[in-house]
Amino acid sequence: MTGMDWTWPKVNSRHVWLLFILNCLFALPVFLANVPYMDDNARALYGYTWSRSGRVFSTFLMNALSLRMHNIPDLAPLGQILGLLALSYCGALLAARLLRGRRMDDLSVCLCALPLAVQPFFLENLSYKFDALPMLLAQSCAVLAALVPTLWPTRRQFGVCAVFLFSVMCFYQPALNTFLALTVILFVCDAQEAQDRETWRGLGLRVSALAVTYLAYQLLIVRHFVHGSYAGHRSGTMTFHDIVHGLAWDNLRQAGALLGSLLHGAPGAVLVAFYAVGTAFVWGCAGGALRRRGLPSKLTGLALLAVPFVLVLLVPGIVLSLAETVIEPRIFMSFSACVILASLFFVRSDAGRKLRWLGAVPLLYFYVVSFSFGNAMQEETRFETGQAERLANWLDDAGFRTGDDLFIYGTEAQAPIVQNAIAGMPYLARALPRQKMTDDGFFGYVRLRQNGADSREHSPAEWLAARTLLNTANLVRQTPRFALYRDGHRFAVQLTHA
Repeated sequence: MTGMDWTWPKVNSRHVWLLFILNCLFALPVFLANVPYMDDNARALYGYTWSRSGRVFSTFLMNALSLRMHNIPDLAPLGQILGLLALSYCGALLAARLLRGRRMDDLSVCLCALPLAVQPFFLENLSYKFDALPMLLAQSCAVLAALVPTLWPTRRQFGVCAVFLFSVMCFYQPALNTFLALTVILFVCDAQEAQDRETWRGLGLRVSALAVTYLAYQLLIVRHFVHGSYAGHRSGTMTFHDIVHGLAWDNLRQAGALLGSLLHGAPGAVLVAFYAVGTAFVWGCAGGALRRRGLPSKLTGLALLAVPFVLVLLVPGIVLSLAETVIEPRIFMSFSACVILASLFFVRSDAGRKLRWLGAVPLLYFYVVSFSFGNAMQEETRFETGQAERLANWLDDAGFRTGDDLFIYGTEAQAPIVQNAIAGMPYLARALPRQKMTDDGFFGYVRLRQNGADSREHSPAEWLAARTLLNTANLVRQTPRFALYRDGHRFAVQLTHA
């Protein structure tokens, strides 16, 4: 027990600013692109917030920043900068905890803390002009909840951990995966120090705090705020019937496909090799625990054997339990813990510390992904905006006015430069904003409205019935990319790749 701390780890301000600068460098391509990312388009137009998704702290925070009550303006990149500063401080705390009793050099701190933001799946979170700050604060609160000193009085530890976890849920729920994954990482570090009873006590208290906080969140927030056709529909958990009929396996398959899109070619082999090094380090700790006497030590050893598999499962984490889940990069926030696991060998073993510069290779590759992502996002937005502007001009020339009906069929073409980027990095196909015009999709209408062509959304039945417009008698204009049809106050656009 003498090695355990009663207080928060001590933080060197120089490390905070170093992490902040490097985190901002990772986000720099997003700052330079400065383009709306999916929901940003609609939020910029309508100013709607997040309370219907149970993210009430996000709504309060963004309204408070602009001194408004009913809508929110675009403040990017202020939100990303403030959020990265908070996460940099929390990262310095995490590094101090993981390196306790070891040399706190700059490189070791970066290996422990940078992955909280510097990882490919976090690029989507950083790209949202409106959501980025709440998501970054959710990640920060998840770190703080995991780091609550384990030798505080039980009530104090439980209460502080619960407060941070409640904040996570009210900012952005998938950050709970980060809390659970970092709890596993701390379990590994404490087990390496042969403090088995304290290790299990800390794990049990954190998990208990999560269970109680989740129930409180369901009663206080979900029951009163979560509703609507989107949020309410996607908040339900799977039933036994869903599991029997393969829904759980389908969720796992989708999550595996997204994770696999990053592990492509030679970079993927390198990332897997580094994770294997981290796995070998953890299993070495497991062997040491199994050789110690006592039941707690044996249980610790068995638990350590499962750690690498548990961390991979926690990458999608809690969303795997949802019946109508959305598997997208923004929910893979706890991939950070997988990167940290790969770094443990380089910061917590004598042999690894001599090679710790090698441990920076994955982080350097993630910067490559970031700059490729930023350039592709900027080009994709330029290309799609040009097509939307051209189509809006055609609609004006054809007599389209506000109140008329517009139906979209087909899928908009993709920029050739973006196609080449995706061929080199398949992950970009999942991370780039999916806001092109596609059939009667929401994002297509928003982009057209941004360019002056304002139309309502339609029911699937209306959209199918309006296909009768697509005949030569109603044809107004045609090019290799578009065909425009009109019948009175009804317009239809057929998109082609030809």
